[in-house]
Amino acid sequence: MTSLTVEEIWRALEEVKDPEIPVVSLREMGIVRDVLADDSVAAQPGVTVVITPTYSGCPAMDQIEDDIRSTLARHGLHARVQTRLAPAWTTDWMSPAAHDKLRAWGIAPPG
Repeated sequence: MTSLTVEEIWRALEEVKDPEIPVVSLREMGIVRDVLADDSVAAQPGVTVVITPTYSGCPAMDQIEDDIRSTLARHGLHARVQTRLAPAWTTDWMSPAAHDKLRAWGIAPPG
């Protein structure tokens, strides 16, 4: 697949900030759902990153996909982004760190 471990890929994805709330990463928001080895294209093995938007009409989806691809490209990976709408995103997927960062930024996190 790649010289990076899955754990290192998840860490790299911490760099990808939510374009609408840049104090939190997509991972902290629970938008990044999975990282899968993708060796189906011999010329460019890489990873598939599975994301679920916070709502199906999210206007930032193109930006999110571009940010994931460019971040992983900086780490030497070819990334595909797959959007899954089901199950629907829920605030339960947000990390405690996301709650703390939102609160510090002046946004009341969900209870």
